[in-house]
Amino acid sequence: MSEEIRTNYIYEFTYGSGPGMKEIFRCKYVSPDEALKRFKKIVSVTESPFDFKIVISSETTGEESSFQVKGDIDEMIQKFKVFLETSTGYSFPETKIDASSTSSPELDFEAMSNYEKMQVVIYASFKHGKFSSLDVAEIYESTFNESLPKSTASTYLARMWDEGEGHLERYGNRSGYTYRLKTELKETQREVERSEEILSMIHLQVGK
Repeated sequence: MSEEIRTNYIYEFTYGSGPGMKEIFRCKYVSPDEALKRFKKIVSVTESPFDFKIVISSETTGEESSFQVKGDIDEMIQKFKVFLETSTGYSFPETKIDASSTSSPELDFEAMSNYEKMQVVIYASFKHGKFSSLDVAEIYESTFNESLPKSTASTYLARMWDEGEGHLERYGNRSGYTYRLKTELKETQREVERSEEILSMIHLQVGK
């Protein structure tokens, strides 16, 4: 393994490989991106129902984080990505929403990631005033009829503020952040218009 991608993290996956059978898989010193790839590979060869316990420990600090996840494959992968980001500080590359998708007669919104859908909600629903992760989670759930934990919304908001296009302002501290869209920016206004179009198409498809 090349030195440039070596980390001090140890990953341990405990999961059921069959009725009454438990397996433990460990990998050391790989990047969070590589850990995600290995998790996907394990899931692909594991029979459902899925029930994973994942432990990430750092040899440098001795800190340990654990996580248990169940559900369908896509949901587990998305939750594991969030867990990796919050546990290691790593940020996966952001997937941009394709503006050309708004011109399609059928928008496959189910193929959008939770993070992409949350961005649509923010741009389309919070054009005025400040908002919190709880506000985002509530609008997300009413829009897509699926839950978004407040902790996940908080993580996504921090990521959008830290890595985004500078469209968000943040106020407060760790005990409670609020955000505001910089709608005075032309770039933000374009994102607002695009997200409103996407949301309109989603409402039309859901209403069919």
